[in-house]
Amino acid sequence: MPTTLHKKIVYLEAPNRARFPYCNCLYIDDDIKAVIDSSCGDENLGYLFEHPPEVILNSHFHEDHILNNHLFPRAQVWLHAQDAPAARSLEVFQEFYGFQQFDGRQLGRKFIKSVDLQASPVHREITDGEILDFGSVHLQVVHLPGHTPGHCGFYEEKSGLLFSGDIDLSGFGPWYAHLCSDLDYFMKSIQKCIEINPRLIVSSHKGIIREDIVTRLKKYHEIIFTKEQQVLNALQQPANIEQLASRQIFYGPHVKLGPFMFWMEKMAVYKHLERLIKLNQIEQSGETYYLK
Repeated sequence: MPTTLHKKIVYLEAPNRARFPYCNCLYIDDDIKAVIDSSCGDENLGYLFEHPPEVILNSHFHEDHILNNHLFPRAQVWLHAQDAPAARSLEVFQEFYGFQQFDGRQLGRKFIKSVDLQASPVHREITDGEILDFGSVHLQVVHLPGHTPGHCGFYEEKSGLLFSGDIDLSGFGPWYAHLCSDLDYFMKSIQKCIEINPRLIVSSHKGIIREDIVTRLKKYHEIIFTKEQQVLNALQQPANIEQLASRQIFYGPHVKLGPFMFWMEKMAVYKHLERLIKLNQIEQSGETYYLK
């Protein structure tokens, strides 16, 4: 059910605890009607059909955020310039995910078909620090890369509300299991949220967070280092990505991984290996990785 958070800002809570393929969204009921992300579930779609948005403000290009953009053909879609190519083209979408690696091309095609993803136009490319004026509501674009290159949050200064997108403060931790992710940028983006010190966070998958925000952000940040240490521990013996992924450091040993999620496990491990090589802590010979 839609819930008013602050004057003209309405929270659209997604079904199934906002698990894939859904996300929590915000509706701006102002002079210019807008919605932040569009994969909010059927009941909330009914609300949007009754209150059609003039603007769809996407936090990033992921399928569970742009999935229903096509249902509002009259709306202008706004998205950060670095993510816009992946929204506009399903081919580029697959390149951003990195399906060209680890024999993932067929998995990528099946994935897109399974969610019935359609390419989305992007009419306006937003930038960091830009103030988006909807009438009485003014949202500052907060570029928070790492999850994706153009991932953004949106800050409403009067209420202290930060829509943090997929810096979602889940117990699982940050998600970076595709080629376009960057762990260093992700950590800097979490720190940027800490520095904003919002009074309220609306997260795409954990909903409304009012208490212990900075503490939760710090714990969320720490999960990256915990998993990185597990990768280093696994490399006490030289190993390739297939062997490292079989340990399920990213998703955890109790999760049953099918082919698609195992591919993502490999990509997440690869992101750690990429960072550890840059930090000069490991080296690579062929397909095998070693501690230095």
